[in-house]
Amino acid sequence: MPGSPTATAPSAVGAWTRRLHALLTTALVLGVLASLTRLIADVILALPTAKADYGFTGLWPSHASVSLDGALAPGVRAVDVMIEATLYDPARAPLLAALHLLAWLPGALVMLLPLFWLVRITSRGVAGDRALFSADTVQDLRRIGAILTLGSLAACALDFAAKTAAARMMTIDAYVVPGDVDWPLVAVLMGVGAFVVAEVIGRGLAMLDEIEGTI
Repeated sequence: MPGSPTATAPSAVGAWTRRLHALLTTALVLGVLASLTRLIADVILALPTAKADYGFTGLWPSHASVSLDGALAPGVRAVDVMIEATLYDPARAPLLAALHLLAWLPGALVMLLPLFWLVRITSRGVAGDRALFSADTVQDLRRIGAILTLGSLAACALDFAAKTAAARMMTIDAYVVPGDVDWPLVAVLMGVGAFVVAEVIGRGLAMLDEIEGTI
């Protein structure tokens, strides 16, 4: 019947999938544009004549102090203060730009590639359930899992190495953890979840093939 829940459920699910696909596509486009903007900033950073507002971001100088006079409410005292600096050395501009690229680009790719594969998956969902629950979707989910687990760990290692090298070049007695490093715990857990979903769908497809083969 037209007014029954079973009649409206498929169209509601299809509309939700289309909205999700549009949302993921928008996020992917915005992510690519943001990455291109940062890439242009790194190109400018590589120039010895770069402006002072461009530099290597996210570093923690060990010998630095800042006055908090007038910044705290009455009775409040600062227990610990960590200064995050953006530093620039025109004599090493190309090297700093390369290190800064290593600090953020792998992490950006770890986010953009899964978004791209999610867009592909939801595009199959728009096409229909049979296309969505397919071997191609299982493969894309496994790619997402691999990127989010192994890729995020590699990106974190490169970020740490790049910030360590930059801090030792431009600061004195750099910290062991020299800057704001993004630890990939959430990304790794999401990657494991993608592997689990891929395994569930893969086994479901195998069972479906067996059932159809016996009919």
